[in-house]
Amino acid sequence: MNNPIVAWGLALAAPIIWGSTYFVTQKWLVGVHPLWLAALRTSIPALFMCWFVPISVWKRFGIRLLVMSFLNITLFTGLLFLAITRLPGGVAATLVSTLPLQVILLRMLMGIKAEPQPLIAAIGGVVGVALLLLQSIQVPDLLGVLAALTAAFVMAVGVLTTAKYGADIPSLQLTAAQISLGALVLLSLALCSGEPFPLLSNEGILAMIWLGPIGMGFAYWAWFRAMTYIPITRLAFFGLLNPVVAVLAGIFLMNEKLSFGQIIGMFIVISCILFAQKSRRRNVLEVEKSGIKPADTSTY
Repeated sequence: MNNPIVAWGLALAAPIIWGSTYFVTQKWLVGVHPLWLAALRTSIPALFMCWFVPISVWKRFGIRLLVMSFLNITLFTGLLFLAITRLPGGVAATLVSTLPLQVILLRMLMGIKAEPQPLIAAIGGVVGVALLLLQSIQVPDLLGVLAALTAAFVMAVGVLTTAKYGADIPSLQLTAAQISLGALVLLSLALCSGEPFPLLSNEGILAMIWLGPIGMGFAYWAWFRAMTYIPITRLAFFGLLNPVVAVLAGIFLMNEKLSFGQIIGMFIVISCILFAQKSRRRNVLEVEKSGIKPADTSTY
């Protein structure tokens, strides 16, 4: 990608669109089983996108695509909707937004020395999340909390894997292949789960179209496309916009209420995400250890 403005635009568009997922689901898709939500969200765009992947790509990168799809699409989407159906949108979105903090911790486990700013941000983020949960007006649903945090962890592993092993695959084909494989797995699980196919209202159908072709198809393509220009340790922090959109929608459209302690916790999380953006340029040794392609190691 030669135009940095386009890269920034795509990087911003994805989390903004994803932030609407919480409100749209809780407003117009109430009562739909999380597994069917995940299956339908991926299956609709997969019907159109699977044709963009040539057979040669399946043959050459089949195993890689299967692993990346399992992390980025199958597991993440299923856990995401489980969290959305059990937690207020703002709380779920903030927990999922710990993605960049988990990326930093995973890279540390990989032996990549963390710069001071991201490390401080990671520690502060944990404190913020603790406040968000402990100061909740209602007792947080434990399964929902675990689902949201696990979704962030799975996506953290997924984006690091994609940055390393998706370099040779064009963005559109990379996106289409992952969504197609994820849809196949999720739809199979939904059909075998015994849960009845959901009967959607007209508003529900429109909501699913938004969540599928736009929220899954376009937003994931924008994310993976931006990944070719913006380093993943910085791109992950664009998830800041995800909880902001979800919280604003929850407050103004869903009449959700947050305690003062939760507001402080959310402020800490967002502040840590912004603070981490001040990290310095990574050196060549880090690049060699991470295995991330050169395009992902530049600064914006």
